Amino acid sequence: MARAMRPSRRFGGLADKAWVWPVVVVGAALVPIAVWLVAWYVPLSATSAPKVADAPAAVPEAVTTSPAPEPGDRRPDEARRAHLKQLQPVLRAEAEKLSEVARRTLADGRVTDPGKDRSEIATELRAMFITNRALSEDLQNHYPDYSRARDRLRRSVAEQEEEFHRTVLLVMTKLSPTAGAESRRREIAGAVLERCLEKGPGMVLKSGATEDDRAVFEVFASYQPDADVTSRCASLGRRAAAIAAGARKLSSEAQGLAERTSLPGECKFMSADELKRGMGETAAHAPRSQTN
Repeated sequence: MARAMRPSRRFGGLADKAWVWPVVVVGAALVPIAVWLVAWYVPLSATSAPKVADAPAAVPEAVTTSPAPEPGDRRPDEARRAHLKQLQPVLRAEAEKLSEVARRTLADGRVTDPGKDRSEIATELRAMFITNRALSEDLQNHYPDYSRARDRLRRSVAEQEEEFHRTVLLVMTKLSPTAGAESRRREIAGAVLERCLEKGPGMVLKSGATEDDRAVFEVFASYQPDADVTSRCASLGRRAAAIAAGARKLSSEAQGLAERTSLPGECKFMSADELKRGMGETAAHAPRSQTN
């Protein structure tokens, strides 16, 4: 009975071999699959993660350089500074001229000499207000306020000169000189206006004077201006005071502009060709300082 209940060794060995064999068979079947998977994954990994050495090299940025300036080429800043150097002596010369305008007007009520005719007066006025024709006119492109004020003052001075001239002619018609004083009628009229404008005594009889001098002085001393002449003298006096004040102010302004280190505005003189030619003209027509 006990023997019958125990399995035989032969059967037991067969039973053990029965479960081992399927395992072996299955394992052998899985080996090719594993090999295939490894062979497929390796190249896939190589393509999805490139090496750093295989990455494309960075392209260097292009370096741009400014072209070298050609001979004679002036950059805007350089041309502006060079033109400023042209205008500075012009402004200083105008400052001196304007100061002279103020001084003469305060002293005599006018700028030009009384004995000059109209053409000579016009020439003298141009010389007083224009030191360099091209550059004086160019100031309006850079300092328009100063340029307009200077032109207004110039017109006012011209009006003063014209009114002075007409008033002298008017006084001449009102004089009654003797034969010895007839040739000096204009001189007597000028002395009358000097006294009328309170710019001086007009005429003084010196010791040792000739008979003609005495005759001239008598005509001057005996003349009494009427309302028309008095009114003209008042007008001349007011304009003279305004001219003197305006000229002093403009003289200071011109001197201040000449000391600036920057130049506003634009003009044709900033081109290379014009600048070269303008510098040549400035050297040829450089204004000289005047002492009075």
